[in-house]
Amino acid sequence: MTGNRSKLKFAASVALIFFVGAVAGVLGASVYFEGKIEKMFHGKSPHGEKIIERLTRDLDLTPAQQAEIRPLILAFDKKTSDLKQQFWPQMKQLHDQVTNQIRTSLDETQKKKFDEINKKLEKRFRKKPPSSPPVEDPRKGPS
Repeated sequence: MTGNRSKLKFAASVALIFFVGAVAGVLGASVYFEGKIEKMFHGKSPHGEKIIERLTRDLDLTPAQQAEIRPLILAFDKKTSDLKQQFWPQMKQLHDQVTNQIRTSLDETQKKKFDEINKKLEKRFRKKPPSSPPVEDPRKGPS
């Protein structure tokens, strides 16, 4: 009988460890992707300069090559920012729809917690569309 009990404890321990690992993975992925989404829409520095820095480092670009590539990358960055602004209202509407659908599956306690999570996210996203990156002089070298 004690053999069965110890096997049961072992199985329960393994199941508990698996469950805790799965929950940690889901939470970790959620935090990671939340940060990625926020950076995509509210990044403080333009992505274009980061791309230029990366290309300069990885491809060992000369200053002349940087000057030639910079306007292309900055124009790309501006166009992607414009697209983000254009589609922001639709993305917000989609978020609101999914949030309301999720709420229908929750009990009252879960709804309160879910609403708190959403309030934190809304504060984090500041409930406004992303701003355009600053327009930089293409003749200017890397910062």
